[in-house]
Amino acid sequence: MRMRFFFLLSFVMAIHVGTMAQKSSGPEISDVRTTIYPAVYKTEAAEQARCVWINMKSKGAASVVCTLGKATQRVNLNDGDNRFSIYIPEVKKATKLTLTVKNGDRVVAKSKVEVKPARHWQMNLVQHTHTDIGYTRSQMEILAEHLRYIDYALDYCDATDNYPDAAKFRWTCEVSWAVSEYLKTRPAEQIERLKRRVKEGRIELATMFLNFDELPDEQTLAASLAPVKQFRDNGMRAELAMQDDVNGMGWCFTEFFSDAGIKYVNMGTHGHRALICFDMPTVFWWQSPSGKKVLAYRAEHYNQGNFFGIHNTDDFAGFETRVLEYLGQLEAKGYPYDICAAQHSGYFTDNAPPSTKSCEMVKRWNEKYEWPKLRTAVATEFIKTVEQRYPDNIATVRGAWPDWWTDGFASGAREAAISRITHSNIIAAQGGLAMAKAMGVALPDGVSTDIADVNEALLFYDEHTFGHSESVRNPYGLETWEQRSLKQSYAWEAYRHAGLLGETTMGLLQSRLEKAVVPSVAVFNTLGWTYSGIAKVYIDHQILPRDKDFEITSADGTPIAAQAGESRSDGTYWYLYVKDVPAMGYSRYYIKVKNAPAKVTASMERLADTHVENRWYSIGFNPERGTIAAITDKETGRTLLAPDAEWQMGEFIYETADSRHPMEQYRAPQFTRRRPEKMMFERYEKGPVWDTYRFRGETVAGRDANNLMVEYRIYNVEKKIEVVYRLRKKAVTDPEAVYVAFPYQVPDGKIFLDVPGGTIEAGVDQIKGSSNDWYTVQNFAAARNDSMQIVMGSQEIPLMQFGAINTGRYQAGATPQSTQMYSWPMNNYWVTNFNADQMGEMQWSYFITSTADTSTEYATRFAWQNRIPFFTRVLQADAGAPDTTEKSVQVMSGMPSNLLLVNMKPVDNEKAVIMQLREIGGKETAFSIKSDVIDITGITVCDVTGEPLQGSQKPVFSPWENKFIKLTWR
Repeated sequence: MRMRFFFLLSFVMAIHVGTMAQKSSGPEISDVRTTIYPAVYKTEAAEQARCVWINMKSKGAASVVCTLGKATQRVNLNDGDNRFSIYIPEVKKATKLTLTVKNGDRVVAKSKVEVKPARHWQMNLVQHTHTDIGYTRSQMEILAEHLRYIDYALDYCDATDNYPDAAKFRWTCEVSWAVSEYLKTRPAEQIERLKRRVKEGRIELATMFLNFDELPDEQTLAASLAPVKQFRDNGMRAELAMQDDVNGMGWCFTEFFSDAGIKYVNMGTHGHRALICFDMPTVFWWQSPSGKKVLAYRAEHYNQGNFFGIHNTDDFAGFETRVLEYLGQLEAKGYPYDICAAQHSGYFTDNAPPSTKSCEMVKRWNEKYEWPKLRTAVATEFIKTVEQRYPDNIATVRGAWPDWWTDGFASGAREAAISRITHSNIIAAQGGLAMAKAMGVALPDGVSTDIADVNEALLFYDEHTFGHSESVRNPYGLETWEQRSLKQSYAWEAYRHAGLLGETTMGLLQSRLEKAVVPSVAVFNTLGWTYSGIAKVYIDHQILPRDKDFEITSADGTPIAAQAGESRSDGTYWYLYVKDVPAMGYSRYYIKVKNAPAKVTASMERLADTHVENRWYSIGFNPERGTIAAITDKETGRTLLAPDAEWQMGEFIYETADSRHPMEQYRAPQFTRRRPEKMMFERYEKGPVWDTYRFRGETVAGRDANNLMVEYRIYNVEKKIEVVYRLRKKAVTDPEAVYVAFPYQVPDGKIFLDVPGGTIEAGVDQIKGSSNDWYTVQNFAAARNDSMQIVMGSQEIPLMQFGAINTGRYQAGATPQSTQMYSWPMNNYWVTNFNADQMGEMQWSYFITSTADTSTEYATRFAWQNRIPFFTRVLQADAGAPDTTEKSVQVMSGMPSNLLLVNMKPVDNEKAVIMQLREIGGKETAFSIKSDVIDITGITVCDVTGEPLQGSQKPVFSPWENKFIKLTWR
């Protein structure tokens, strides 16, 4: 059987052979090259065939006879380059064959060609649609489309039932959101069709709600797995997590997945402006902070099959070439398996509907080729095959997988800040509701739905796609602004609903509070430990007049520090320093208005002395730059700042770049960085809680006069410094960024940070190739050595760079160059998807301390105390109330100090709460708890969905472990 194939010459086993050109009247042959593809062709004969491609140059046209082993073929050569093929039988072992080219009786070229047996490849082709909300079309259209795609997938399963098994239509549902909505909205018979196809393995359900950057915290990521229970309740298997496009994943998922029966992770990573972990597709055991494992696959790009052209049935020859070239590239890299996988979509676009074109291509391929074999497959088929066939080739990797793409959220700094604030508020609200339930308050119907709605809005904002594909190329276009507005709305929706839920929570809690003869403030602590801190409360002027002196006291009559903040016509925000508010409990404080005028706040409009001191710190300001030039920790005697740093502490840095495109090539643009054009000291105010040092200046990043404010708050009640910024930003579509400098100096120090689910050393406890130019800091970053640490965090800003400003460095495995830190509040460096500009006044802040306690436990607690708010409620006076004061009340107590209560939420229709806990001290710990309020009857270890784990599960935490514990009472 004669076979012709039209391939583009490329690669594998390409052998450049020497030639013996014969000078005669015949042609001169030179530059003879042979290429053997990793393919075996089906023939009508018993023997399988290999194809050897021959390239040679001929000086002059001629007819020649080529012989390779026993195969002979006449070829008409043209003057110049020639390419032709000879088919030979497959060999059973490596064999050297002689290639002879004759012109008549004269040998014009002769060489040796080594032929090795073809590797018996199998390629699984995994069809899915990449859920990229808002990138290709409006969010409102795309969300609905993904439900329709499941209908199509079911129809295509039916349509290909009679195809050869390897070519039958198969589909992987990339995200759980679409399937969850499908189960709520489709008729029973359609849902039964889906269940049947899932059971037989033609459709696979993945468990990631959407594709996430690292903006969401571990509470919200836990909530994102709620559809797993929905799938189980419907009898549908779901053991896969699929994250596509994004090049990292929250480390907490390894803890969540392991206990929830989600055994496999498929990462279809995208290398745009990002390094990719591993130098080839790799299956590995991804180990959690506590040592649990899931089997992870770092796949190629989620459209790899489309790069081959699987969606284009009119170019089968091109598809052949690209598949075979790819397999050759894997061989050249030392790829260890004889099976590989390639994801693809029905059409070469994001949010693509399914298609049966790949079925046609696979069918046609397998009719022609003995090897490689192609197969339509769901995602886990490949991973399970590697797990079964190659267990000794699977390495274990313990480390976080930081994502390179969260930097894009800095193009919407206002909404990113609101998202982070809402993440904190919803944790506090759930804790308050759980406390109310334990105190015997009947929760309103629908509270769990309200919590889920807030988390879902957060998840849609935190989802990796920010906006339209042309958002940078066409920043003021119709589609750009429609998608941008819809994306932003998720953050504001979550913020609004979290506020209403907080008010519901306080309304329930206050029902258990008795009024006093004087106005009072109840302060609720939803964290798992007793602590002192700042409680923010809005007090009406009828209760606390602006012009009257007053004191606020604890239950034993001890005055507490109170400082006024922003004031309105009806009331003022007050910051109360409350001491030892009990864990999962509350304290009461009493407002006593005096018949005397309000005290005058000491202030001045010039900085008389640039050196200031309090109990904990000695601080030197630089008024010309509006910065802190030096800090000494008086307790440890340590100098905290590098004296020769280019940028001083708190310095506002405005950066512009010549182009966005170098970062697409993994190199840094040409940057220009500048300080504000002017800075001046504006005001000092002495305060009971903190002293304020405020600077005002102008930067070209802003608009109007005095567009930048920097305020340093040096605390008098605790060892803390706060820095607050306000910037009136102007719209700029040229590439720009803002940094804030914190040039900490910690001798022999290292930098640690809090990521979702654990703490890592920057550049060390992470998979090589994951993001290290910048990090998404969940709660804190710490510069630490053996005797001290500096801890900082921000309520609003997640992005930080360590050691230096590293934007555009792209060096896999790099560690921080120093212990200096740079916050990265804003940038617009993306070429697509994210915002091209941002404008308007924005505010953000940082909290900082230093300590001789070098533990992660200390750093974690400091950060959570500053991020998770106290709940507060002002109660009016009741002249008829008893003239007594209420002591502190603790609903639950006794939890080990090294267990972080990440979240606590009420359970519907039960006297129970679910506690999400993480061990933060690095030691094995048994969970314990007690209560004087409830009679605890059960402690049950659960998975992330709240379902009890099978077997005898003791509430004992391994070092760094995450667990979910259900607490029940009578």
